[in-house]
Amino acid sequence: MLRLARPKQPRQRESTIALINIVFLMLIFFLVAGTLTPPLDNDVSLISTVEADPSEPPNALFVTQEGEMRLRGTATDAQGFMLARAETLGEEAARQLEIKVAADRDLPAAKLVDIVGALKAAGASRISIITERAAE
Repeated sequence: MLRLARPKQPRQRESTIALINIVFLMLIFFLVAGTLTPPLDNDVSLISTVEADPSEPPNALFVTQEGEMRLRGTATDAQGFMLARAETLGEEAARQLEIKVAADRDLPAAKLVDIVGALKAAGASRISIITERAAE
């Protein structure tokens, strides 16, 4: 009696569907995570610098090229900004916290100095200017 070998089953190719699913889920994750940060004010173009430490602008005070101060899209002034900070954080904590000012690049420097002076007069102790890093 002659025994014949069974034909070997052809090896199935690995499916790339699992890999595509993982990449797609990562894409959705980064799209959702990217929208969690508050957007910059559309009317403000940040000042460019060559050397700057990276800094995040949430809760920043935006200043338009006309010198209008905005907090989360609503117009405010230095005194109103400090009062809003004091209501949410407490007066002492509001004075200690660093205030981030995102000024438009077309804002005259003299006006920016006036705004910083008004913030200091309203009780701010630490003020920093947010800029964007220029391409090298």
